[in-house]
Amino acid sequence: MWRAAVPAEQRTLITRAIERAEEQLLQLRGVQTGTADVTRQLLRSLRHSAGLSDNAWKRTALAAANAGIPLEEVARWVDMTPDALMNMLTAGQEDSG
Repeated sequence: MWRAAVPAEQRTLITRAIERAEEQLLQLRGVQTGTADVTRQLLRSLRHSAGLSDNAWKRTALAAANAGIPLEEVARWVDMTPDALMNMLTAGQEDSG
């Protein structure tokens, strides 16, 4: 309906502007999809790395405690209370015993 009211020259300009906008939206969607994929992979990697790091510090704290370093000192190193550290180190042992 608007086409009948707009001169041909302006219709062409408007149509080209709409086409450019559509192309830009398609490109933007492609960028967003790529960004989403990269972000998803990064978050998965970070989650995996966090799990490895968490496991490493727990094993290290356990090794230190098993080597005879007082639990209070190990707890200070990991910024925990001795009770919280003990609970963390013994978590799951009841299930495996």
